[in-house]
Amino acid sequence: MTSLDLYGAAFRTDPYAELARLRDLSWHAQTAIGTAVLRHAEVQQLLQLRELRTPGADFLALQGITDGLLVDTMRGFLLNTDGDDHARVRRLVSGAFTTRRVEAFRPVVAGIAAELVSALAATDRCDFVRDFAQPFALRVLHTFVGIPLSADVQQWTSDVGLLFGMDVVANGDRITTAIAHLDAFLDDLLAQRRAVPRDDLLSALVTDGRLTDVELRSMVVTLMSAGQGTVQHQLGNAMATFLANPEQWRLLGDRPDLAARTAEEVVRYCPSALLGVPRIAKSDVTINGLLFRAGSCVLPVTGAANRDPLTFPAAATFDITRSGAPHLTYGGGIHFCLGAALARVELQESLPRLAAALRAPRPDGPAEWLPPTEAVYGPTRLPIAYSTD
Repeated sequence: MTSLDLYGAAFRTDPYAELARLRDLSWHAQTAIGTAVLRHAEVQQLLQLRELRTPGADFLALQGITDGLLVDTMRGFLLNTDGDDHARVRRLVSGAFTTRRVEAFRPVVAGIAAELVSALAATDRCDFVRDFAQPFALRVLHTFVGIPLSADVQQWTSDVGLLFGMDVVANGDRITTAIAHLDAFLDDLLAQRRAVPRDDLLSALVTDGRLTDVELRSMVVTLMSAGQGTVQHQLGNAMATFLANPEQWRLLGDRPDLAARTAEEVVRYCPSALLGVPRIAKSDVTINGLLFRAGSCVLPVTGAANRDPLTFPAAATFDITRSGAPHLTYGGGIHFCLGAALARVELQESLPRLAAALRAPRPDGPAEWLPPTEAVYGPTRLPIAYSTD
């Protein structure tokens, strides 16, 4: 059987090259934690299967954590719920997370992007992650949801995000402290929004009245943990890809009408959710003749599926004029990304402005990257130089 060493040098150094090599051999590969599915057709199929669920607290159990606050918190996240409870909460949240609300918010996204781009254009170099991707993603998300932005909230959210990693035991006290602080902060904020609602997502959910405070807290933490990091690293991945494809950057600078296609191409070609969200088989299930026993783990590898030459013409080419590409970055089935519409608007409003203002960007020092085994993949430091003439 084909094997993918998630912790080996080949995957950690150039994950896309290793995934392409293995995808050419088979549609699946065995890893230390389960079977990786590498081709588009099979990934698309498994994302729709009700016989599969998201891991929930399973990854905590693998680390020896089987009960307590961390397990309860992990099980409460919408992504980790299933059945009637999931359907009810998702239906209520989707009602507040509408395309109409996102489109009405587009001018705010544009304003935040313009402000940050203007600051970059006042100089000729920056750390793209520190100076644009991170503050942009944070400000957009916190404004949309209705969470006051502060260093404390940012740190607590970051610490809670460690719950999704494989070092939870080492980080347990840090995560527990962050959960306590966030719960207290959000309880106070929920009371404020009930008393004086605002035009934001949190107020819409609070005034609807059908979610409990526990569900509201869990939903807000989910949005803050998942929504900010994915967009931040998606922007970092996009810039790194444009640095390697300067003709595409020039084209976007000259053709802002390609904004929507560009937003789809960057999430296809270099998704921050490289490995996708793992699934656990609730019962025996067969995909393309391969039996997955109940309890086994399956990885829908988005980064491999999105470059499958059986689905995408010139799949290994980054092309912002590409249209109709059925990428799987936003998932599928009952766990299709709630924030997909907002993420698209963020990319559409930021990337063309950047391309118009920052000419001929180029590396200005070594970049630093998260390992591709993390829940999100992307640069943590990306120094660039550019011209603003």
